Formats: sequence, C-alpha cells, structure tokens
Amino acid sequence: MRKELALLGFLLLLLASVVSAASPGAPLSPAGAQNKPPLVIPRVSTAPKIDGVLDPGLYEKEFLRLDRFVQLAPKANEPASFATIAYVGYDEKNIYFAFRCEDPEPRLLRASVTNRDGALDDDWIIVFLDTFHEKRRAATFAVNPVGVQMDFIRIEEGGNDNMDPSWDTAWDAEGKIDAGGYTVEIAVPFKSLRFPDQEEKIWGLTLGRNIPRTGEVDLWPSFSRDIPGLISQAGPIVIRGSVEKGRNLEIMPFATALKRQGEGVDVQPGVNLKYGLSSNLTLDAAINPDFSQVEADAPQIDINLRYALRYQEKRPFFLEGMELFTFPEIEMVYTRRITDPLWGAKVSGKLGPFAYGILSAYDEHPTESLWDVHDGAGSDNRKALFNIVRLKTDIFNQGSYLGFCLADKEIDGSWNRVAGVDGQWRFADKFFFSFQATASKTSVDSEKTDFAPALYAEGYYFTRNFSAGFSWKSIHPDFEASSGFVNRTDYRSAAAFVNVRLYPDKPFLNQVQFRFQAGQRDAYFSSVVQDTWLLFETQLRFTEFNQLVAQIENGRERFADIDFHKTTLNVQGQSNIIRWMPFNLYAQIGDTINYDTGDPFLGWGATIGIGVNFKPSARLQLGVDYAKETFWRTQGGERLWDYNVFHTRTIYQLTRSLSVRAIVDYNHFYKQIFGNLLFSYVLRPGTVFFLGFDSNYDRNEFGRYDRRNYNVFVKFSYWWRV
Repeated sequence: MRKELALLGFLLLLLASVVSAASPGAPLSPAGAQNKPPLVIPRVSTAPKIDGVLDPGLYEKEFLRLDRFVQLAPKANEPASFATIAYVGYDEKNIYFAFRCEDPEPRLLRASVTNRDGALDDDWIIVFLDTFHEKRRAATFAVNPVGVQMDFIRIEEGGNDNMDPSWDTAWDAEGKIDAGGYTVEIAVPFKSLRFPDQEEKIWGLTLGRNIPRTGEVDLWPSFSRDIPGLISQAGPIVIRGSVEKGRNLEIMPFATALKRQGEGVDVQPGVNLKYGLSSNLTLDAAINPDFSQVEADAPQIDINLRYALRYQEKRPFFLEGMELFTFPEIEMVYTRRITDPLWGAKVSGKLGPFAYGILSAYDEHPTESLWDVHDGAGSDNRKALFNIVRLKTDIFNQGSYLGFCLADKEIDGSWNRVAGVDGQWRFADKFFFSFQATASKTSVDSEKTDFAPALYAEGYYFTRNFSAGFSWKSIHPDFEASSGFVNRTDYRSAAAFVNVRLYPDKPFLNQVQFRFQAGQRDAYFSSVVQDTWLLFETQLRFTEFNQLVAQIENGRERFADIDFHKTTLNVQGQSNIIRWMPFNLYAQIGDTINYDTGDPFLGWGATIGIGVNFKPSARLQLGVDYAKETFWRTQGGERLWDYNVFHTRTIYQLTRSLSVRAIVDYNHFYKQIFGNLLFSYVLRPGTVFFLGFDSNYDRNEFGRYDRRNYNVFVKFSYWWRV
C-alpha cells in the first residue's frame, strides 16, 4: 500500500500542476507587487515621544504614511471596515511605528491590562519585520489599545506558520483610547534587532490590525490566498544610511533564595549574558541558570500511554533564539532533555545567506528516557555535556533553504551523536518539497551501534481552493536522538492527502475546508503492517481566531502482535467571540486499545477537555482547564477507569508591571493537589522580582489531604544594556 499511496500523491501533484497551468485568468501572484521598488523609510529629524498621543504635525510631515489596509478576513482584499493609518520612520537609534485606528464604538474595544504577551484576545495592531528579507521569519511586535506589549517570532516554513511567544526583547510602546478609536506608538531600538550590516538595508514589512468583536483582521499590503503565509508576501522597505548597530553587551545578574520544607535556605547567585558580536551575531550565556518562576507543566492525562508525552519548553534560556533549531519532521533538538544545567551557552547569527547556531549545556542531572522528562528524574551521579550545531542557508530567493545539524550528548564516557541534513524547496509559491535525512550512532560502555538512519520527505501543491500532497517517513529500530524527541522507531510510513477550501466570506463564516488523508505504517525490516488510517476532516473557520474541526478516522493499529480495528470521532474548537469568556474544547470518542502487554484488548473510550478564561474585568483573569478520560471494557460495559484533572489559574494585574498569580491543580485519579502563588514585578524583560510559594498535598487513607512538601522562593534580577 505504501507504493500506491506514494503514487497517488505524485499523481495528485501532477494533476494539480496541469490544471493550474491550463486555467485561464489565474490571479496574479503578489510576487509582482514585491518586485516593485521598495518603499523608502524616511529618516526623521525629531524622535516622537512614546506616550500613545500622536503628534499630527510630526507624523504627517516626516513619516511615511500607509493607509491602504485591506481585509485578511472575512472578505479577502476588500477595503477595511474601519480606517487604519500607519506611520513609519527611523533615526539612528530606533525604527518607529504609529497607528491611528478608527472605531465608531470605542467603548466596545477589548483592552485588557495583562502581563506581557497576554492580550491576544484583545483588539491590537501588529508589526512583522523580516529584517533579513528571507521570507521565512519575522520579528513581530503587537500592542493593544492600552499599550500592553506582545512580541513573537513568526516562522513560515513548509507552508506552515508558527508564532513563537518565547522571544522577548527591549522596545517601547504606548496606547490610548479616545473618542474616535485608539492610537498606538512604538519604538524598536536597532540594538534589539538582528539585521545585515549593510549601508542599504532591505527588509520585509507587514502591518495588521485585529478587531475581535467583528472577527475582522486587516493587513497592509494586500495579499493572495493562492500563496500560503504572510511574510512571503510582505512589502519590501529600504532603510538607508548608518544606524546604531547591534553590537552591545547585556548583563543580567540574579540571585535566588529557596526554602524547602525541612531544609535551610539555599541562596544561589547566577548571571545571564548577551553579547552582540555584530548586528547579526549574538552570544548568549547563562551560569547557574534558575527557572523557579517558570510555571509548572499543566497536568496531562498520563494513563494507558503507548508512547511518552511531549511537554512544552518554558525556560527562557532554552526558548529565545531556538527557532533556528526547528526541523521539517524529525525533532533532533528537544531542550527538555537538559534537566538541570549548571551552565549553558548559545551563539547564533546570520552572515549573508548562512544562518548558524551553536548550543552547549552542562547538565548535572541528565535524564535517560523521555518518560523521565516531566518529573526531571535525572541521574544523581552522572553528568552530561550537550553540544548542538545548526546551519541553514537560503536558496533560490523563494523562502527555500538547506540545513545541517549535529547533536552530541556525552555522558561519562558514553555518547549519542545524530547528524543530518534537511531543507525546503518552494517553487512558484505553489509547489513545496521538504526533506530530512539523519543518522545516529551511539556508544554505551564502549559498545557502539552501527549508523541508524531516519528519513523524511513531503511534497505538496497549494492553491486558493485546492491542495494535495504526500509524505514518507522511515526510522531505523536503532535510531536514537538523546538530544531530541523521537518517541517511536522501527517503522516506515507513507501517506497522501487532499484539501478542498471554500471561502463564503461571510462575517462569521470565513472558510470551510474538507480534508481527506490515507496512510499506512509498516515494520522497518518486514512487510508487517503496523497501522493504517483513513481520515476525513471538516473545518469551519468562523473568523481568523474562531473555528470548529470535526474528524472521523477509521484504521487498524497493531499492538502486542494483535491487529485492532478502530473508529474514532474527534471534535475540537476555539472561540473568542464572547469578550469576557474565550474558550477552547476538544472531545474524542470511539474504539480505544488497552495498552497493557499482559492484557491487550479493544475497549471503548471517551476523552473531553475544555479550557475557559473568564475575564470579569480588564485586570482579572480566571482560567479553568478540565480534562476527563473514561475507559470501558466494551461500549456500554464495565467502566475500568475514570481519570479527571483540573488546572485553575487566577491572575490579577495591578499594573502592567505588577501582578499576582495563583494556580491550583487537582488530579482526581492520583488524589493529589498542587498549589502555587506567585507575586511578580516585571519592569522589562530581565529586570524582575518574584516571590513564590509552592505546596503539594496527597490524600491519605482517611480521605484528608496531607501536605507532602512546600517551597518558598525569592528571585531578583536586573538587566543592563551597555
């Protein structure tokens, strides 16, 4: 069946290309617009005061005015419902943006007072800056009507897009609501950006505005639905002359004090360093890093698992700048494997078409298994050194690249090394091909394995209403990525898919998509079928941030040498239409395998989950996440388990810098309660004060909850830019 699926995928791509070539009157690609001369950003003589109040004399006289905003949704490229005027200018130190956002009903604006990056459900304006003009990655800045800042890295590779909120940098912004809508001013220091050290700097610029109560998202410049992504369709701009380079030193010393139950106070100093070797090369280092303020993993259902769960990285040092260490499919770098680093260092930058990164860390308690990542159950007497090298180069000037990675983990004479190449080819903004070819070699107690390969390839064709493609993957039984996340080996798989998209362009029905996928997974060295699947999915996108997805899957899964035939129904959705109650939900019901090698059988399972974030006021958020899994021996038969977990989070924002957060987790299955209270003062990224309390409780045989342990910690850090 693998060959048939691969052939089907190839034929679908061939058919789509023939249809596209034969279709008359195809819409013009925005590439034509991008080939126009870039807009010249004016150098201003007077720096604006960043207070959210626009000086019309200054902005109209000295800044570039951009006012032809169009709708991204619901009516693509139609004029925006409410006028938006943007101004752009720069001086030696900063690049400036200002926005006048008209709104006939400013009382209906959504403008929360939250911590940084916490206002995505609000009205906001957004700036995408592709400072290398590589059409794949952009520094992103967003501000809500009262000046709450959000910054991200947007990555568009392989036809997919991702907004990484972990990136934080120093920049200023302010917003004001008035009788005609709201205004925003932004100043981004050139020292906070990476860019080529050239006299004439050509960047890509995209501007946007979100109006959540109507579901409208507006953009500048116009775009084409025939091309996936926004960065690849950015308007080119040019900045001429000298500006303040990124060569600077940032020092962030910190100290933490931790008091555990039954122990004395443990005081630990440390320091984080960032040195801009040039405007496009940065060194990051951390000595004795501390992550005590980082929110603990939200509880997940961890019963009846065949493979280890993946937990999100939340530690700042291992988040910033890690977009370079992403891959098409096989995850060679998963920094949660570095459990307790004594020190860490990163070098990253770009020279011409070449991007490069080096990550090193010394782990005092390394984990040996993905199953140990969540609890941090590392070795007490072994140390590990991680060294990871990553290279990427732009090719064809089409958002395409070739990459290389080497990941090495050394632990007391034993080691694991994984090397590989990967890439993406983007042709005519319609054809996409991604690949990854890696191999691992491991030595344990002087016994070495042979090279074990892991391969991946994907190709697809994309237009406004139709896309189709195929994927192929092969992982050797001995493949091991001790620095990455690969939780299944010993298989070869192939799949093909077809997507059909319709655009009603209604106020609350932007897009309807139908997806069909078929695939098969076989054992690596034999023709024994491990899995097959046929999947049909319908997606209703009501607005850009409100959607409902229903999916039915029929297939076969082999476990403990038994073939189980399964049918499941999945539903998931998200909505922020109700201003005071954005929510998300998911549900799955159907045939479920009992993954017990001593007693495998096909039962019936139901899983539901819902997350609600109540916002009774602009400063208060009450979040509740609930997940439940029930398993029966047969449909309507004996119930074997009922697993319930709750995660609650309350945040009160006294000011934009000062907040109080309380978290309570309850695991009904294990009868455990976790509580956390955190007082935070964040003046800017790096200058912070935290005071926190943790407690854990277990239920005893009498039904009462006894405190197992508690922690109290204090952390202070200060950020200097020299």
